[in-house]
Amino acid sequence: MLNTMKIVSNSFLVWGKCFTIEALIQFFGMENQDDHPTKHKPPSNINEMGREEIEKYYEDVLDEFINQFLLANMTGGDSDENDFVNNYSICLLQYFFVLHDMKDAVHEGNGERLATLHKQLLLHFKSVQGFNSYAIEMLINVVQNMVFLSPAQSHQCIWASTANWKGGAQRNVEIDLLQENRNRDLKKLIKGMGANKTDKAIDNASRAVGGARKIAENFDYMVYREAKSSSHSHASSLKDESKVLSDLRILKPFSIQANRKHASFRKIK
Repeated sequence: MLNTMKIVSNSFLVWGKCFTIEALIQFFGMENQDDHPTKHKPPSNINEMGREEIEKYYEDVLDEFINQFLLANMTGGDSDENDFVNNYSICLLQYFFVLHDMKDAVHEGNGERLATLHKQLLLHFKSVQGFNSYAIEMLINVVQNMVFLSPAQSHQCIWASTANWKGGAQRNVEIDLLQENRNRDLKKLIKGMGANKTDKAIDNASRAVGGARKIAENFDYMVYREAKSSSHSHASSLKDESKVLSDLRILKPFSIQANRKHASFRKIK
């Protein structure tokens, strides 16, 4: 089940990346990725501009892109004049950026950013049928941090949602995922006790399981033993991306065309 979810998640990230590239191609008025922009072009004297001016240009362009594609209002109703392909594309783009933002915030260990995303996910889960339980979880999280907990407790909850076990930038993982791995190690220790298994021995093992894992990892490193990867390898997605991008160039999903529909889901509003 977990492997299937990872495959679906990785596939969605590939599609989202391709739709983002297609949106940028249209936004800059280009024919393909190698073309030169005809819209929102940087100033001709950008190399002579100061850093603040350059940053302002990029911020203005990025704001306009966000307003046009991520904050766009999809055409509603059942009229044949609506472009449901465009609606679907905008919807996919919005979901992709939320998912990508979540993954990026976790890797950075940015608790404040995750707390902001929880507010956004609250509205998302509430609007999708069958996800009310997730919306309630987001609501509880937001209310606890903003109302019920003390400032110190709120700070701890916000910034303790991820952990960096191995060190290094962009290597944080969800704290519950780390705990699952430690529980798996603990079960191995308990199983190895055999007849010597007692409550005290289990308690001692649970306290030492993290240190035992670190000792094992350090030993493997010292003897140059290649550690088993905790993540699954994936085939390169470059061919898939190239195929999707070529199809999107033909479809032009972000160009409004009346009465366009996908065969499988005809009314994305």
